[in-house]
Amino acid sequence: RDYSLEWTGWGNPFLTARGLLVDVVGASVQEVTGLLPELSCTGGTSDGRFIASVCNELVELGPVNATIHKVDERVAIADLEPLARIYRNILERLLLPG
Repeated sequence: RDYSLEWTGWGNPFLTARGLLVDVVGASVQEVTGLLPELSCTGGTSDGRFIASVCNELVELGPVNATIHKVDERVAIADLEPLARIYRNILERLLLPG
């Protein structure tokens, strides 16, 4: 038998070079948590692939994902407060002068 396969890709792989956004996010995580973040691409499939072509830099940052996409998916409330502080810190560093 002859078979054919047609592949339609929904998102291409991407790699963000180190730059302002990566540095600001890293500094914000470290300031709020006291932890030095690890730059990693081991988290699985990234939705960033859908917008990478229109971004100079792309960073994904979110809560601990121990239950992500599983039955009873949830986020601990205790994880949201520092995350909100990190997001605010990022915006202040990027948008406020001096």
